[in-house]
Amino acid sequence: MALSKTQSGITDDNDNKTVNRKTLSKTAKEMGVYLSTPKTEKFSEDGENDRLRFGLSSMQGWRATMEDAHAAYPDLDSMTSFFGVYDGHGGQAVSKFCAKYLHQQVLQHEAYSAGDIGTSLQKSFLRMDEMMRGQRGWRELAVLGDKIDQVSGLIEGLIWSPRSGEANNHFDDWSSEEGPHSDFDGPTQGSTACVAVIRNKQLIVANAGDSRCVISRKGQAYNLSKDHKPELELEKDRILKAGGFIQVGRINGSLNLARAIGDVEFKQNKTLPAEKQIVTANPDINAVELCDDDEFLVLACDGIWDCMSSQQLVDYVREQLSSETKLSAICERVFDRCLAPTAGGEGCDNMTMILVQFKRPVGSGTLEEQQEQQLLTDQTATTDKSASGSRSGPESESGS
Repeated sequence: MALSKTQSGITDDNDNKTVNRKTLSKTAKEMGVYLSTPKTEKFSEDGENDRLRFGLSSMQGWRATMEDAHAAYPDLDSMTSFFGVYDGHGGQAVSKFCAKYLHQQVLQHEAYSAGDIGTSLQKSFLRMDEMMRGQRGWRELAVLGDKIDQVSGLIEGLIWSPRSGEANNHFDDWSSEEGPHSDFDGPTQGSTACVAVIRNKQLIVANAGDSRCVISRKGQAYNLSKDHKPELELEKDRILKAGGFIQVGRINGSLNLARAIGDVEFKQNKTLPAEKQIVTANPDINAVELCDDDEFLVLACDGIWDCMSSQQLVDYVREQLSSETKLSAICERVFDRCLAPTAGGEGCDNMTMILVQFKRPVGSGTLEEQQEQQLLTDQTATTDKSASGSRSGPESESGS
């Protein structure tokens, strides 16, 4: 039986029909950084296991750089799937850092082993800020960042990387390093993080920032995350108490996000814990019990949500699913639909989207629904056999 909105912690998209129309970039230093023509090459991937199938895609678009990152692990362990989108601002290093390390931290946390996925997610979000400090943090970010920093990071890695005490294949051993950046306090750039973990019938969503997770339940869009904007009462209260201010919808006149990983300049109050800083990486955690009415899940950065409401996207995906079996192709078509014809305003941001479709247990649903599900599975298998790899560019798009 489907849970009520209150029981499930789900927010009905129709409760807030106003779409966020954002014409400014996340930070002042990003403003006006557009290409003369958009980069429409799409990097896509598809996969599945016995519980679900997924497709994802990312596109740089009009932006001068690609600052989104993502992670998709349908088999994080034998029972668990992990999907995450990370929307960077001020650079690509923090979003790439999260894509590389956040799921690893979730997996190795003691709360995860005890079955408490929500706590392991919350601790792992905060752990990202800790890991990005000091010589080791600087080096990792440099390697993941812009080309000039990559060279410096690689050189310092050869000089300063610890030679002992750091076990191979143990990502929880985040050994400290001594070097010229030992006092590095963390990156001034940052990233949102929106993560969905699926284990059996449990769906746990963790979010910091304005990327969004939406589920389609019998065609109705339900937001499983909240966009963390400075003007929200809870966020505003924390910002002001920590010594910050809000100007034209931006924290200290700069950042239009109230929660993010990184952004160390907003986390300098030494008398306050990480959860109470002007900007915090502390995520909202939302746990939902999945039911047979749940069709698919979407995680996407705000480059999509600036152009389509949650319900509009769910309607579009459902329409596409009636004729398209390759989920990444649907993501690609969403990008083409959102991409602005000229630089400036909505449709000019980087775009990243993950589409997760739930497989129904054998024997669930009506006979007709079971037959439709089997037909979809057969079509997917045929498509996969004829495809030449999971990565695709613009030339692989169809019907867009």
